[in-house]
Amino acid sequence: MGPLAGDDASMDSEVSRYLDRFRAFGAKPSVATYLPLFHPQGTLFDSGMPQPITVDEIPAHFEAVLRLIPDLEMIPERWRARDRTVFVEATNRATIAGSSVSWSSVYCMDLQDDRVIRGRRYYDRRALFARLNPDLPKLEKLPDAVKTIENFAGDLRLFFTEWSATVELSNGPYALRGVDRLECAEGQAPSVHSYFDTLELATRLKENA
Repeated sequence: MGPLAGDDASMDSEVSRYLDRFRAFGAKPSVATYLPLFHPQGTLFDSGMPQPITVDEIPAHFEAVLRLIPDLEMIPERWRARDRTVFVEATNRATIAGSSVSWSSVYCMDLQDDRVIRGRRYYDRRALFARLNPDLPKLEKLPDAVKTIENFAGDLRLFFTEWSATVELSNGPYALRGVDRLECAEGQAPSVHSYFDTLELATRLKENA
């Protein structure tokens, strides 16, 4: 596998060491390869979680993931870093309900001593769970919501922004988090892809209909 697509000239040793371990984890995901990515005081937020979990809770969480998709493979594709924050866009592959599935995600990580002190992973769970239940609610469009930018990294070719937003529903506000990836190719209009979990929001909107 070739190097991750990033700005290698600006990559410091802390980011470099972390990305080496991240690629090793992606090639063979397990608790043994995942846990060393984290600082002892680190936290993790994954799509669908009500709140972040601590390092002590990560092994049970990831073992549950591997029980569902034991042949998981995660291929880091592109990254950008700013200060101690790293965004990595990855392709994930696994077998679900007897079919091969591929989906994309963005890992957003704040580093301390080349370990994750605060980690977030953004992807759409519906793309996976719909393989088990095709009747799951589907989000047709994102309701009006003002995004608040919380973090960013990138350059004129590729830019990531981490955001939070509040969607007003009839039974109360719904907090939403995600990452937008902006890609600019020479001579073409910029393209934007949003990474966030649509499943719970679509379910809440259906309940409010």
